Amino acid sequence: MKKILLLSHCILNKASKVEQDEKELQEEYLIRSELMKLINEQDIQMIQLPCPEFLMYGADRWGHVADQFDHPFFRKTCEEIFQPYLLQIKGYLKHPDRFCILGIVSVEGSPSCGWNLTCTGEWRGELSDIDAVKKKVATLEMKQKPGVFMEEISSMLEKEGIKVPIYSMQEAIDIIKEHGGK
Repeated sequence: MKKILLLSHCILNKASKVEQDEKELQEEYLIRSELMKLINEQDIQMIQLPCPEFLMYGADRWGHVADQFDHPFFRKTCEEIFQPYLLQIKGYLKHPDRFCILGIVSVEGSPSCGWNLTCTGEWRGELSDIDAVKKKVATLEMKQKPGVFMEEISSMLEKEGIKVPIYSMQEAIDIIKEHGGK
């Protein structure tokens, strides 16, 4: 039986992440490396999900917060870009004797792809007033809630009656270690 994980885009493509200090990402990269090692050792198949932020804003974007993405156009775009993956999931689930979808792996802290943790805040307005920017930066915080893309994915799966769990990278590591990816 082939085991399958759907991975948030930047797990396989770090170049898609918003530009930031690489030192701040070291813990995430260590977890990512451990996850990739286990995936290879267990011969788990990977499906790379799209990155809504990169698709809509490109490589030269500023960091965003979930509050900025919580609007109808972004949510509708998330639905549209996930639709082909939903069809793939249905196709694999049609053959439970041959395929097992282990889950979807999120990236904690992401305003789009976080599952247990996402960045929020009053992040909007002009960047020309440095004092106003500092006040807005002070509102940024990590909250225990999903990012907008993961919320939409979860909602779409639920509407279809499909039970595919969503995990953080660390949770995925723990599941694979505990159950051999079963």
